[in-house]
Amino acid sequence: MSKLDRAMQVIDAQLSEKESRQENVLRANREIIRDCAKAIKYLHVGDFKACEELLPQIDVKVAAMKNVDRDFEHISQQAYQEVVEIKVLNAIYKKQPIPDYTDLNVDFKPWLSGLADVVGELRRALQLALRANRKEDAEYYFEKMNELYDNLMVLKYSASLVGALKHKQDMVRSQVEHARSEMLK
Repeated sequence: MSKLDRAMQVIDAQLSEKESRQENVLRANREIIRDCAKAIKYLHVGDFKACEELLPQIDVKVAAMKNVDRDFEHISQQAYQEVVEIKVLNAIYKKQPIPDYTDLNVDFKPWLSGLADVVGELRRALQLALRANRKEDAEYYFEKMNELYDNLMVLKYSASLVGALKHKQDMVRSQVEHARSEMLK
């Protein structure tokens, strides 16, 4: 076997292994995102038991994905962002402290993006509370929206450093402004 043949065999084996890991990351990413969406829905409809049962399953999938996502962080970041969103939203619903990125064992970029997305979910919770005539709950959700807004808006860095945060900051600002007007009605 020539040196060229050996080099091609090595490269083929490396690419085959990498392709297999990529497929695992893609599959896990989709499943985690779906499960997080279900868990968020459960919170909004008040099925806290179903949410609590789903969270450990999400944790297992995240742990498995972390074992294979080396070189595919650009794919897995979406799932981590969704995990942040459900974990933070769940903590807020339970009136617990907001977990930081080290608590959730994720990089700060998906944590920041997830926090920004929580603002939209809190607006939905606020609207549901107002519709059900639960003004105190609506005020709590609005307070948390403002807390997230105030903290996210101090980060003024380029997208190369903070990812999609800059765009999300604009969305957060809009969500808070709309919620403020809804609270005043």
